Amino acid sequence: MDPQNALAQHPGTRSASAAFGRQTATIDAGAYIDRLQADNAAGRCFICELADEQPTPAQTVAYRDEHCVVFFPRWPRLYAYCLLAPRRHTTNVVSDFTEHDYLALQLRIHRLGRVLAEITPTERLYVFSFGSMQGVAHVHWHVAPLPPGIPFREQQFAAVDKLEYLVIAEAELVELAERIGAGMTALAEQDLGRSSGSNMGDCVLGPRKR
Repeated sequence: MDPQNALAQHPGTRSASAAFGRQTATIDAGAYIDRLQADNAAGRCFICELADEQPTPAQTVAYRDEHCVVFFPRWPRLYAYCLLAPRRHTTNVVSDFTEHDYLALQLRIHRLGRVLAEITPTERLYVFSFGSMQGVAHVHWHVAPLPPGIPFREQQFAAVDKLEYLVIAEAELVELAERIGAGMTALAEQDLGRSSGSNMGDCVLGPRKR
């Protein structure tokens, strides 16, 4: 079996619960770990494939520029949950970057956070870097908007470290990616002094979605 498709063959069971009116499902943790370790052993990096614009139908890319790629996790725990990674393959979140390159990525994380907060109601924006030399070694940041109304015990790590994920239709993911990409591009143009001066929230991103 192709390790990349392991989880497609073991999608897990549907959950009867719903998160914010959305259907949920459960990750097959064993298949997930097997795929990561098989990819790692084979020297395969799916983030490099996304950065190089290789066909990767399991991931939806929202934005690329000369420094980074922004994409959705295959199993989003929160709505509009994004991952941002440098296009160059790096494995150390600090020492593999010059100060200039590191700050360029942090600027893009800041832009992404602003865009997500405009697109969806956000009580708290989570920004963190996880990864493993035995799994996904390519440096990446998680940028995840926590919606209002989540009980305290279900926030922070509990909100993102769970097997249950949101089932989001492909068409909706594509539309969400387009809005995020448009927002990121608009902020980049504003920073370069090329903005038209329109209100980003009203004209670029459109109304928030639940």
